[in-house]
Amino acid sequence: MDCFLPRNDKMNFKQNDIITRNTGDTPTVWLSQRLVMDVCNISDLHFRKNRATYKNSVQKCYHHHNILPDTGKGWRWAKMDAGFYYDLSRIPNRSPQNYRELFGDAAELVKNYNDFLNGTQTTEFETMFKRHLNQVYRSYLEFYNNANEIQRPALAKACAVIDFIIEYKDNYQGTKNKIYKDLETVLKKLDLQYIPHHHLRLKEKIDELFETESLAIPDVIKLPRTGNTNSVVFDDPELKSWAMQMRQMPQNYSNDYIIRKINEMCELTGKKIPSRRWFGQNVFELPATKFLTSKRFGSSRKSHIFKSYIPRQNALYSGDCWEMDATRVNITSHIDDGKDKFLMVVAIRDVHSGDILGYSFDHSENRRVYENAMAMAVQKTGYLPYEIVTDRFPGHNTPEMEELFVRMEALGVHIELSHDANRKAGVERFFRTLQQITMPDSDYFYGDGIMSRSLSAFRSPEYIAQIKKESKKAGFDMYKAVEESTNIIESFRSTLYSKYSRKHSKLHKSPRQLHEESEKPHVIQLSEAAISMLFGRKKEIQIRNNGQIVTEVLGIKMHYFISPAYYDIIKNYHSKSVVLSYDIENLDVVFLWEKHGQLLKSLCEAEYFEPAQTFGPNKAMQQVGVAKAREKAILELKENDIAEVMGEENLLLGRYGKKDELNTADDYYNGAAIPIKKVSGSDVLPDNESGIFDDFRSEY
Repeated sequence: MDCFLPRNDKMNFKQNDIITRNTGDTPTVWLSQRLVMDVCNISDLHFRKNRATYKNSVQKCYHHHNILPDTGKGWRWAKMDAGFYYDLSRIPNRSPQNYRELFGDAAELVKNYNDFLNGTQTTEFETMFKRHLNQVYRSYLEFYNNANEIQRPALAKACAVIDFIIEYKDNYQGTKNKIYKDLETVLKKLDLQYIPHHHLRLKEKIDELFETESLAIPDVIKLPRTGNTNSVVFDDPELKSWAMQMRQMPQNYSNDYIIRKINEMCELTGKKIPSRRWFGQNVFELPATKFLTSKRFGSSRKSHIFKSYIPRQNALYSGDCWEMDATRVNITSHIDDGKDKFLMVVAIRDVHSGDILGYSFDHSENRRVYENAMAMAVQKTGYLPYEIVTDRFPGHNTPEMEELFVRMEALGVHIELSHDANRKAGVERFFRTLQQITMPDSDYFYGDGIMSRSLSAFRSPEYIAQIKKESKKAGFDMYKAVEESTNIIESFRSTLYSKYSRKHSKLHKSPRQLHEESEKPHVIQLSEAAISMLFGRKKEIQIRNNGQIVTEVLGIKMHYFISPAYYDIIKNYHSKSVVLSYDIENLDVVFLWEKHGQLLKSLCEAEYFEPAQTFGPNKAMQQVGVAKAREKAILELKENDIAEVMGEENLLLGRYGKKDELNTADDYYNGAAIPIKKVSGSDVLPDNESGIFDDFRSEY
């Protein structure tokens, strides 16, 4: 058996036989003189001579050191722990002694020594047994194909134990039971299954094998209770049928109720009543039963673990899809109109980046709050997405919202109204993430939704009562609730994914950054006019007074002038009703549209005109000049139109036509310049006397 083990496995270690010192990149292994003498069979006199020889190879300035420097000579030594130690790497390995080879590999030597110190040192017998076990057990796997993946190798290793005993018991030194007693310790240490650990029970297995010549090793190694039919008392398929029928019923009866009912049926039919454990092992705890009877949950939350789903990839670019949904903001209530009310938020989430591009707050879901959230998203980004997914929210079928969706679709947006929560799972998950990441930082946060099953989902009733009392003292109204909710959402948008997501632990970017950096090849870029057409406030007005518009916004009279550059619009739509759209936050420019069913046709824009102050010490006559210059430009365009039309008619009349109109038409067609003369009493100066008209032209 010596051939199975390396030389260092036989060493008789003692305390402090090996010391490891890290003096550089490679640790130095020092062996005690006692260990070297025991292994190499060298006398103490030999070591005295070797120490003197090595010391002479070292510079004299190092002679007083306890650990002598490495000179490359053999038998480098040191004095530590009141004894002499020798560097393992400097033990000579010259023939015929080959002292160094007697210690084997340095790492293995240190490991065996550490095992000795920890009491886990592997004996020569254990090493030999493990080697035999690893070489033989695979040949017995084929006899246990019916066992599971855990039992099969364990049974094969039990056969290998019997194989080891048969091979070595005849030549094993000691008494006949010594091999069994030695194996008892090893088997307990390795905790092998399906084989007795006690030496007497182990010997009985071998005796059983040799008493019957027809038995093979796999015949004596079996699974416990194999072939035992004592427990098979109820093999009646009718009992299982009753249990399965009641288990799949939509009433979702409890196990105890089903067992009681079946026991009553057994009493009526004379069948033997099975035990409670029988129902669990043969019906209720079987995976097949849980799978086949999942319909008892109906459409409840528990049924989802049994339903299949379609895996979906994330959007490739920002703007590919926006998801829109509403939920309650889980902060304490506020007083509004003398009543406790909670905020609702509608959020627009970009699927690719997870950024919240738009949001709006109200006390309830309605079409206005959804429209405001979309307006915020479009105004901030300047584009419409390829697709918008939302549910059938309250007000989705109102004329105003239907008009908005039709206009978006006319611009190329795909609108999907879905009742399936999985279709907009991203924004649904966002609300849950918001409750876990940034809402707990708010002093007014009262906990997750009532459907949450998390242990940390809810604050204590005492804490909720306290924050409600403090919020009332602080005057927590709707404006402060909106401000608090806005801070919560904006904090989420700036939080790096790596700070809270295990899935995205290496993504050191926030949703806001991802949206800004992402390419957007599929979006629909919008002009300021298009945004106003979709989300601006609208009213019907008439164009009068050569393109002037007078309207009221929030009770304030506003004046807007259409530029002469849009002369055709002024001419063709004068006194006609058109649609005016404006942004309440920017009233410098309004946009005019012609209505075509639910769609709007763009006409032009009109700029705000500051009424001229012509009275008092703060007179500002410049606005008068601007208005008159614009009026002059429109009159010139009007006269040219008249001249063109009237000239054609007079040319056809020949000598019966009016001479001045014939001359005007002739000059117009020949491109002759018509000088403008100042009329007596006119306040409008010619072009050569005033630069106001030129300045006005340059603006357009």
